[in-house]
Amino acid sequence: MLSDSYNVVIIGSGTSGLVLANRLSEDPNLHVIVLESGKDRGADPNTLTPGAWPLMSNSTADWTFHTITQESLGRPIAVPQGKSLGGSSAINSFLFTSTSKSTVEGWKDLGNDGWGYTAYEEALRKHSHYTSPRV
Repeated sequence: MLSDSYNVVIIGSGTSGLVLANRLSEDPNLHVIVLESGKDRGADPNTLTPGAWPLMSNSTADWTFHTITQESLGRPIAVPQGKSLGGSSAINSFLFTSTSKSTVEGWKDLGNDGWGYTAYEEALRKHSHYTSPRV
């Protein structure tokens, strides 16, 4: 449902942007919109097949960012970043690696109350769980 105005505009529909939009939209008083410049690649076999992730680098699904030339290598290094609904999760086999406790505590130490590791762990538990396979 489109609106004439929004309280929150989220740029990028990567994992973080979509989770943030989901959480904020739980408040019925907020109008939230997510803007994404890439396509929805939900039906793309290269997105759906975990082993096909290398085919997504340097494609239209990738922003094709590169570092500056690395002195020890004599060349730049590709830094794949997803340009599609789902962001980099759409081009990296849906892998997720949690950040370190010291990084999260660093956010808190910068003056961001409520951003400590305890809150971070609670958020992780809210989004993920392990289901044992039936044997």
